[in-house]
Amino acid sequence: QIAVPIEDVHRTHLRFTFRHRSSSDSKDRSERIFSMAFVRLMRPDGTTLRDGEHDLVLYKGDSRKLEDASAYLSLPSTRNLSEPKLLSGSSFRVSGATSGLTVSTRDSFQISTLVCSTKLTQNVNLLGLLKWRSKPSLLRGNLQKLMNVDGGEVIKFLQDTLDALFSIMMEHSDTDVYDTLVFDALVFIVGLVADRKFQHFNTVLEAYIQQHFSATLAYK
Repeated sequence: QIAVPIEDVHRTHLRFTFRHRSSSDSKDRSERIFSMAFVRLMRPDGTTLRDGEHDLVLYKGDSRKLEDASAYLSLPSTRNLSEPKLLSGSSFRVSGATSGLTVSTRDSFQISTLVCSTKLTQNVNLLGLLKWRSKPSLLRGNLQKLMNVDGGEVIKFLQDTLDALFSIMMEHSDTDVYDTLVFDALVFIVGLVADRKFQHFNTVLEAYIQQHFSATLAYK
């Protein structure tokens, strides 16, 4: 279990290093790294690393470069399952400035991850709604797609999602373009909370209504 401060997640990656083991602890400490894999915690679209298994690329080469983030962060971290496996040889050299690193095709390394956060989402559609001001042209589509987001993901961001919906109503109070879409989204959220699976979030919704709701222009 690794705890990462929310402000550091965007620039953080995990590095897995491999050394030989021996019967001597002191010799273990002096062993150099012979292989390395890494994975970023954030995806380019602003969502977090997906839960589940990841097949990581194993790099070999000079131990100093294997610990130098500038030498490998521009390289792919996961294997592309759609690409055919290389049939001959056990490795190939990475071209460019990082030619000191070699990708091992014979070895494999898989990890399984589970991200726990109430501020960072793995769903790009929910992220689009929560950050709707950055791309207002996509607002209609993001509102429509909310109903397709996994209920558990929406519930985790219950207050943030409600804040976004009421902000949309407040900032577009002079038009009814989004009224029906926002109303449908609110009905969807109330329906989720009414579901037996999420019924313990009922107190969260009640607290929001009593203590946090302040959208005067959306009151009715």
